Amino acid sequence: MKITRKILYFILTTYKNAMEFTFPHTCICCDKSIEKEKIFCDDCFSKIPFVEGTLCYRCGRKLNLLPINEKMLCADCLNKRPIYDKARAAFQYNTVSKSCILKFKNTGRMDYKKQFVALLEQAGKDLFLETDIIMPVPLHWRRKVSRGYNQAGVIGKALSKKIKIPYTDKILIRSRHTPKQEKKTNKERHKNVKNAFMVKKPRKIKNKTVLLIDDVLTTGATVNTCAKALKKAGAQTVFVLTIAHTTREKDL
Repeated sequence: MKITRKILYFILTTYKNAMEFTFPHTCICCDKSIEKEKIFCDDCFSKIPFVEGTLCYRCGRKLNLLPINEKMLCADCLNKRPIYDKARAAFQYNTVSKSCILKFKNTGRMDYKKQFVALLEQAGKDLFLETDIIMPVPLHWRRKVSRGYNQAGVIGKALSKKIKIPYTDKILIRSRHTPKQEKKTNKERHKNVKNAFMVKKPRKIKNKTVLLIDDVLTTGATVNTCAKALKKAGAQTVFVLTIAHTTREKDL
């Protein structure tokens, strides 16, 4: 049977709604019951490496330096500046933080979106004043059907409603299916996503500042490729906001 767009939309919407159960309020890392105003239990909170202190102006990773000016760059960004203009994340990707992201990404825990939006709202506060439009890093339709949703789209749309900045997932699209980035080297990652994205209706982003949402920033291959497509189509500035980023020593 040929799957039409209407049938596909119905399948995805039904799956998404089915995933949005009301779960007990628990720590998003270990599922221990916690007070409603909290996101993590005390034990997990102590193990989450939040991104704070002196940050690289571009990639947002922590600098072990005293601040000289607000536009200091890490060695990697000095050596090869990213195509995106600025990236920020709520916390670093480690064993503890990894667990909540993978549950949200792979097991349909849609109830986590409220907590993640609260974290992103804090992490991205210096980006929002300049942002014109929010959009997720897109999934190819095959992977979206397989997973049932785009995790970046779920939190991007919820964040948009919270901070009152327009959201769209109709402009930046993934034009070809690519293998997963996990276990690939930096070079392999860049090759894997080369020319994998395209922009529809470029007039919608001409001279605009776009905020890209994703779950984890690793080598930056995917968001750089997205930023390249967006800027080629006329976007003036591209920001990136993620739940977590890896440290340079642990890039996967």
